[in-house]
Amino acid sequence: MADFDTTDRKALGILSDTVSEKLGPSDKVTREIRRAYTSGKQIDRFMARAAFDSLPDWQRSDIGSAAEHLAHAIIREELGGTVPFGTERDWRDMDMPKGRARLPRNSDTAGDMQSPPRFLTRTTR
Repeated sequence: MADFDTTDRKALGILSDTVSEKLGPSDKVTREIRRAYTSGKQIDRFMARAAFDSLPDWQRSDIGSAAEHLAHAIIREELGGTVPFGTERDWRDMDMPKGRARLPRNSDTAGDMQSPPRFLTRTTR
């Protein structure tokens, strides 16, 4: 259990709560994920992954979205109700090197359109 850190345990707890809410506390997937969460053993985590992967795609997507919303709510509560990155924040502010001035936008291009982040652009090799 040494390789099962606290972040993974919290994430598995959030997933366990969400699966229990969506599928019910007596469902096989819920029981497997709850067992992995409480024990932290690698074999239990493997069995929980297999049980979760056996769900239909739409159900895994639904559970994933609900777990993500729960995780965001927990983070907001821990931070005292503040949102670390609001939707109105410009993504370029996050990866701008410190100490460099930001270049002004070219106003004659596509108006309010922003270029995509670097990791989404295709580069030739």
